[in-house]
Amino acid sequence: ARTTSEFSDVMELKLVSSSSEPQSEDETSLCGLAGGCCFDFNRHSEHLFVVGTEEGKIHKCSKAYNSQYLETYDSHHMAVYSVRWNHFHPSVFLSCSADWTVKVWDHAAKNPRMSYDLNNQVADVAW
Repeated sequence: ARTTSEFSDVMELKLVSSSSEPQSEDETSLCGLAGGCCFDFNRHSEHLFVVGTEEGKIHKCSKAYNSQYLETYDSHHMAVYSVRWNHFHPSVFLSCSADWTVKVWDHAAKNPRMSYDLNNQVADVAW
């Protein structure tokens, strides 16, 4: 039986520009790495996970494609504190942010399905 824990890098989070102008390779490398705040793996598709960042973005990622994001959701205006996949519906997840909002997402859509502004700090979400 194994008695030690080992880590492995699943993905490095790269900053994503929100401007529509193309960036050169040099500009992209100057941006550096994004700060991940939270993540959650999908129970129905074990390779699939979402990551919330300090920049307010949520990235859908796959362990099979660790060099790029499958999708980037850009709806929060401040750090994303928590993301949680729904246990019963494999395409739905929740997010909460320092911008006082909780959002319900379908991972196939770029925009949230529902958004709740709670007018107060929200540090975590759960189903």
